[in-house]
Amino acid sequence: MRFFDIKNDYIKHILSVVFFAIVTLLYCSTTLQGEKIKSHDYKQFLGMSKEIVDYRAETGDEALWTNAMFGGMPAYQISVHYANNILVHIDQFFQLYLPRPIGIIFLYFIGFYFLLLVLKINPGLALIGALGFGFSSYFFIILEAGHNTKAHAIAYIAPVVASMIYCFAKEDRNIWHTIRGFFLAFLFLGLHLRANHFQITYYLLFILFFFWIYYLIRNLKEERKIEFIQNTMLFSLAGIMAILINIGNIWSTYEYSKYTIRGDSDIVNESSGLDKDYATQWSYGKLETFNMLYPNLVGGASSVKWSEDSNLFQLIYKDTRKKGATTKQAKTYTNQVLKQLPAYFGPQPMTSGPVYIGAIMWLLFFIGLFVLKKPIKYFLLSLVIVSIFIAWGKNFSFLSDFLLQYLPLFNKFRTPSMALVIAQFIIPLLGIIGLNELIYSKHLSLYEKNKIILKSVGFFILLSIFFLSFKNVLFDFRFPLDGILPEAIMLELVKDRVHFFTTDVMRSTAFIFLAGILIYYIILFISSSDILKKRLSILALGCLVICDMWFVNKRYLNSEDFDLIENVEKPYILEEFDQNIIAQDTTIYRVYDKLQFGNTRASYFHHSLGGYHAAKLRTYQNLIERHINPDSPNQTVLNMLNAKYIIDLNTDGTALVKNDNMSALGNAWFVDIVRWVPNATEALSSLDNFNPKTTAIIDEIYKQEVSAVKNLIFSDTAFTVPNVELTQLSDNLINNKIIKDSPYVTLKMYQPNKLIYISNNEYAGLVVFSEIFYPKGWKAYIDGIEVAYFPVNYLLRGLVVPSGSHEIIFEFKPKSFFVSSKITWFASFVLIIVGLVSLTYLVIARVKK
Repeated sequence: MRFFDIKNDYIKHILSVVFFAIVTLLYCSTTLQGEKIKSHDYKQFLGMSKEIVDYRAETGDEALWTNAMFGGMPAYQISVHYANNILVHIDQFFQLYLPRPIGIIFLYFIGFYFLLLVLKINPGLALIGALGFGFSSYFFIILEAGHNTKAHAIAYIAPVVASMIYCFAKEDRNIWHTIRGFFLAFLFLGLHLRANHFQITYYLLFILFFFWIYYLIRNLKEERKIEFIQNTMLFSLAGIMAILINIGNIWSTYEYSKYTIRGDSDIVNESSGLDKDYATQWSYGKLETFNMLYPNLVGGASSVKWSEDSNLFQLIYKDTRKKGATTKQAKTYTNQVLKQLPAYFGPQPMTSGPVYIGAIMWLLFFIGLFVLKKPIKYFLLSLVIVSIFIAWGKNFSFLSDFLLQYLPLFNKFRTPSMALVIAQFIIPLLGIIGLNELIYSKHLSLYEKNKIILKSVGFFILLSIFFLSFKNVLFDFRFPLDGILPEAIMLELVKDRVHFFTTDVMRSTAFIFLAGILIYYIILFISSSDILKKRLSILALGCLVICDMWFVNKRYLNSEDFDLIENVEKPYILEEFDQNIIAQDTTIYRVYDKLQFGNTRASYFHHSLGGYHAAKLRTYQNLIERHINPDSPNQTVLNMLNAKYIIDLNTDGTALVKNDNMSALGNAWFVDIVRWVPNATEALSSLDNFNPKTTAIIDEIYKQEVSAVKNLIFSDTAFTVPNVELTQLSDNLINNKIIKDSPYVTLKMYQPNKLIYISNNEYAGLVVFSEIFYPKGWKAYIDGIEVAYFPVNYLLRGLVVPSGSHEIIFEFKPKSFFVSSKITWFASFVLIIVGLVSLTYLVIARVKK
């Protein structure tokens, strides 16, 4: 029996797809007016990718390296288009060609709907489950923040799990089922990997592993070992093909990750991977976990739009009015003040909002726990518990310390709270399976079904009563920084937080109570022939789910987060000092923005020493921490990084000003002194005391490449007085009469992937290039012959240049990009063939019927 009185399942599914599209467009209705989400991270992306995008538009080629940010870094995790990947077009089709990232919301719904259909859930209930999953508040919060790759990867979790279930299904085992299973797994694993968020992939592997263990135990009990091995090999082969079709990004990222802050350190006594405190900074609080049920349990978000009815608004507004401000002035000032006051009072440093899964989804989850007798229930429940424990991070240090120390790759990721995506997936999944079982099960009497509903609803009512009764025992409703606030403001702020808390506890309880009544009503009439009542009941439950989730999400992603596309796509304003720099300087230079070092404003217009990225080169991060932190920059290091312009405040602290740094050393220069150091640690610390114009600091392991160069002065100790080295050098050169003409090296042509220099020197010499050293992909050529280069001054490039006039070329040609395009082409071809075979069989089978 079905809820929709439509005979053809295909029509039901088409209507569901149309419904999901309508819901998506209604929620983001401003996109129909030419608007787009304006998010912090997307703004940063536009800044960091500007050089890459411009180069692609001008040449049609990919800029695999960019000098626009952090002195220079690979573009792999910024904006690189990998050729020959058919999944690009398939992904756009699955998103109905809706504008990014709006199409991802549609993917949330349709992906989970597909999973529930594979599980043979009633299409009506599948639609409700898809809405419950897709409207999880976290999925909308990350879109508002601009975490589009994360959202994209999450959207494909459900179809990947569906493909695994299909591969391991017991029914209809034949060659065609095997081909379809392989195709689905290849397709959705490939689409998930293409989304390019490896932390979400890591958590997906948790889910797949638990399912695999479940199938292992089940097949062992049923003595179907061979079939299990075959299914495992089938799914694994699909996984390999999914990796191959995305090999360009995966290979490049794997190669690059070794040299980022997530890889091994070159500094003595510094651990590999992310620092523990940094990795666990965003750990979910134990009591905070309940905001998955009550969204404003700990205040919701750090930054909220305060109601004019709030105690805090009224306090500040009335006080401002007493001082003579007009109504408009008072409201404007009050809102400005309130932006600085967090409603959130949980243990995280800040948050954009709660991981609200939905009160009704929690009710269905508990119904599932009571109804289901199959072992899969315990595996799914275990996944929820594991995800919560991981999300607690430093608040459950026993587990987090163990995982950081022993679980492979775990220390490469930060934000433990992100692990809750597992719970956000499992809770609506188990809930809809349980509801489907409750409605259609013939093993449960009507009395037992009603008892399960009563127990589930009763549990949450008692839980709500507990929180309302003991709220002042469980929470003090204060954030650590509240202490700096005036007492009067702090007291009103606490009152508002208590109000948020109380309101949302009662709100969730009301939705649970109404949903319980509806489910009881559905069960009461399911055995009758009254189709209209059944359809109205399921419609009401679906509407209730939407109402539950919609208005919570609107707190975090609403019309205020949208702006005209032309405004969003132009994230920064060209200031007068930017125009002055660009107009007067046609050379390749860098800008040191002391005021906004941690964002990409300078990167949008210039080559910058700063930027915004979660996977910086570790060497550069070390340099930032020790030498170019805006609080205490090392001018010597700024000079060797060719920071010709420093953006700072005027002396009166009112306006931005451009300072021309005449000491910047340019793009490349010859040096006359080499100071040997035993390791990278010593090289980094030596940058405090040396003259980069005359001296190069080089690790002893490169002595063979450099020591053969005559006329260089070699030293194993630092020059304590900078002038001493210049005097010593000058005397040595004059006495030996080796200087006739000053050697020079100039940058002739610049492209992100290719640099051409012209040098002229009477004797063989050592050149320092003001370019970031990265060993994977950069090739150096002198007059067309490849030569070795090496790191100098901790993170720049050095090259021995023979005497005479020469053309020096640095070219970025990583194998990971160029070889992978051929592999991707092959994998795309395989996917197309297998897809056509599967489609042909389905058409033939349908015609025969």
